[in-house]
Amino acid sequence: MGLETVLERIRDTGKSEASSIVGEARQERERILAEARTEAAKHLARREAEAAEQAKRRRVQDLARAELDAKKIVLAAQEAVLKEVRERGRQRLAGLSTPEALRKTLAKNAAEWRSGRVYCNEKDASAVRAIVGGNFGGTIPCLGGVVIESADGTRRLDLTSDSILEDLWDDVVKEVAETLWPKK
Repeated sequence: MGLETVLERIRDTGKSEASSIVGEARQERERILAEARTEAAKHLARREAEAAEQAKRRRVQDLARAELDAKKIVLAAQEAVLKEVRERGRQRLAGLSTPEALRKTLAKNAAEWRSGRVYCNEKDASAVRAIVGGNFGGTIPCLGGVVIESADGTRRLDLTSDSILEDLWDDVVKEVAETLWPKK
């Protein structure tokens, strides 16, 4: 056997071994790539599920926030309407303070004011002064009606339209609201 033949065999063996090593390396590369792709797919699926869950939570939160904002707007509008109803009631009560109504109120409570002082708004002062004479105590800011104070100043009987409205309003505000906005 010649040197050429030995060299040829060594080359062929080297090429065969190199080819085998390269083939194994390619298989190893494909196995590693397949594992990486599988891991990447799992990671992607996990991230997509997390993102979908987060989006779902955010949507629920946004809906809840929007519902709360809508309720706040409705409540603010309802409160404005109730204030308007109350103000209209105040205006109507101011118009009901007539000399005849004052006379009736003072006649009912004559025992109280005869030994005390009577106060009223500026508009009704002359009518009240004409009825109670020297027991007139002065004017106070109110819609109408009178305040009767005992002689020693320890008791006050508030018969003003303002206090009557306050007492009534507390009693009927729920009824007014249910009339304006009935529950479905």
